[in-house]
Amino acid sequence: MSVEKIAVTADIDNGLDSPVSGHFGHCKAFIVSTVKDGEIIEVESILNGGHTSCAEPVNKLASLGVNVLITMGMGGKPYMAAQQVGLAVVRSSGGTVGEAIQSYLKGQHEMMSRDGLCGGGGSHNH
Repeated sequence: MSVEKIAVTADIDNGLDSPVSGHFGHCKAFIVSTVKDGEIIEVESILNGGHTSCAEPVNKLASLGVNVLITMGMGGKPYMAAQQVGLAVVRSSGGTVGEAIQSYLKGQHEMMSRDGLCGGGGSHNH
C-alpha cells in the first residue's frame, strides 16, 4: 500500500479543477491530495495566507505530511527550504490541479532543479 500527499499550487480554491498557479509564492491556495495506490482518496485546500519567510509555507506543507509539491515556478529560497525538509518539487506544465496530479502519477513529470528556478521579483512568465 503506497500513500502520498501531493500539494499543488493553485490560483483559485476550486479543488482538483483549480488552475495550477504560475508561481509558488504567489499562489492563492495549495490543493493537497492524499493518493493511495495511485488513486486520489482525499482532497483539501490550504489557503496561502501571508507569510514572513519563504520557508514558512514549505514548512507548513511538510508539517501536514506533504511529500510532493507540484508548481510551475519557484524561487531559490523556498526551493532550498523544500530540499531541507525532504519535499520533492515537481514542475507542472499548467492545466488544472487534477491534470497535474495525474501527469505526476503517470510518471510524466520533470523534477525541478536549481537551473529552472525563478530569480525573485514580481513578474513571472512560465
